[in-house]
Amino acid sequence: MVIYYGVCTAILGLIFGSFLNCTAMRIVRGEDFVKGRSHCMSCGHELGAADLVPLFSYLVHRGRCRYCGDKISVRYPLTELTFMLLSLGLYVAIIGFGGLTLPAILLFFKCWFLTGCLFVLSLTDLEIFEIPDGTLIAGAISWVIFTILELILGIHGIMWVLHHVLAGLLVGGLMLLISLIMDKVLKKDSLGGGDIKLFALLGLYLGYAGSYELVLLSCVMGLVFAGARKALFAEASREFPFGPSIALSGYLLLIFGDMITDWYLGLFMY
Repeated sequence: MVIYYGVCTAILGLIFGSFLNCTAMRIVRGEDFVKGRSHCMSCGHELGAADLVPLFSYLVHRGRCRYCGDKISVRYPLTELTFMLLSLGLYVAIIGFGGLTLPAILLFFKCWFLTGCLFVLSLTDLEIFEIPDGTLIAGAISWVIFTILELILGIHGIMWVLHHVLAGLLVGGLMLLISLIMDKVLKKDSLGGGDIKLFALLGLYLGYAGSYELVLLSCVMGLVFAGARKALFAEASREFPFGPSIALSGYLLLIFGDMITDWYLGLFMY
């Protein structure tokens, strides 16, 4: 049963990944991502159902539009596969090891919707150096809805909720303070408002320990990302988007956060 639902998760990840990639591209171009039909970026022809099957359509048509013959960006299958793998990672970590229980199912979808928001904001930040407020709001709404369900079912208590809200406020406030200080020291913007709000959003999900780990891991990821970007794209501007580093760190902590916290606390118990 666990394997069957794992396959379903992979398929759902491919489908949702296609939608999220389309959403990010429309946000970048200033288009409405709710209305309007998908179309070829070269000839503008509206795409039919046979053209929109994630990964399969790309492979069948050999990466070309079947109307004009132009190449389709490899971004489409790559983003679909990436989100499929992200979905499977959550599934294995939450349900594969924890079992198919109602609390695990709720936690999976809670984290899965957040991962979708992180995915979209990362794609947009990489292109236009901007984190859409809509992705942050959607992530916060997801947390509220699933947390209410967890409260009703007795999975969490009100104090757990209050502590996580406080964690979000603290990490967001801390990053705002650091940003203001660094702005004065460097005489330029050091951290965008979207990055600060993203830290606060992830604090809701991760709690105190996870928020502390998020700040540290995001800095490491940011340095790695900046170094890789400079090595691969020497002509790129010195400015780089920090959102993807924060988002990837948050995703990793959704999966490994408890293990990292247990290991860290264990260092002080001997």
